[in-house]
Amino acid sequence: VTYNDLKAKEICEDYRLYDQEVLYYPAKDVIFFSADIHGNTLVRERMQVIRKLCEETPVTIVTTIDGGIDHVLPLSYVKECRIFLAEGDCIELTDLAAKLSALGYERQGQVEHPGEFAVRGGILDVFSLTEETPFRIEFFGDEVDSIRYFDVTNQRSIDRLQEICIY
Repeated sequence: VTYNDLKAKEICEDYRLYDQEVLYYPAKDVIFFSADIHGNTLVRERMQVIRKLCEETPVTIVTTIDGGIDHVLPLSYVKECRIFLAEGDCIELTDLAAKLSALGYERQGQVEHPGEFAVRGGILDVFSLTEETPFRIEFFGDEVDSIRYFDVTNQRSIDRLQEICIY
C-alpha cells in the first residue's frame, strides 16, 4: 500500500521483475469514475484483482490508501454472481442476457469493448471484464453448443473452450 496511484503503478512494474503474479488495484476516483474517459479501464483492473481473490490464486496486489479503504461487495457475493457455462449446459438465452445485464454488462449490436455483450439469433458474444479477448457462445435451442474465443476485428474464432466463467 502506497500514497498515490503513480507510485503504486511504479511499484507494481518494479515488483513484476521478481513476481509475474502482481496486479495493480486502482482506487475509485469519486469525481471521474462514472465518466471514465478510458472506457472501463478502472473497472477492468479492479475486476481482474477480484477474480484472482475469488479463485484464491496467489497474487501480490499493489494499491493506494484510497484503494484499500474503498467499499466493495463481499467476495462471497461476487462468487455467487459469477456465471459458469460449459458445453452441453442448458440455459435459456434470454435468461443469460438478463443475468449479464444485471451484472452491469451493456447490450450492443456488436461486441467491441470489455463489458459488452451482443445477441444475434442463437449466438451470444461476451467481452468479459476479466479477459483479453471476447468469447462467442453458440446455442442449439437451449443447449450450449460451443464456446470460442474470437477476434474483435475480423470476428473469426481463435480458440475453442470447454467452459468459461463470467465475472
